[in-house]
Amino acid sequence: MTIARFEAVLARLYVDDAFRRSFLADPAGEAARAGLDPDEARALAEVDAVDLEMAARSFAHKRAGAPRRRGWLERLLGR
Repeated sequence: MTIARFEAVLARLYVDDAFRRSFLADPAGEAARAGLDPDEARALAEVDAVDLEMAARSFAHKRAGAPRRRGWLERLLGR
C-alpha cells in the first residue's frame, strides 16, 4: 500500500467533481483505474458517500476564499 498514492486519490475525490461522481458510481473500477491496489480500493470504497460530498463542499468553500465568520468574542472586541 502506497500512502502517497492513496492520499492523492482521496484528495482528487475532494476536488474533482467528475471523478467523485464516477467513483461513487463505480468505486472499485475507479480505484483500480487510479492505480490503487485491491486493499486500498476496498478501504476507499468504504468511505461514506454523504461524508465525502460534505467534505468536498467544505473544501471547495474554503478554496473559494469565503471569509471566515468571526466569533462572538472577536466581534465584541472589534478584532
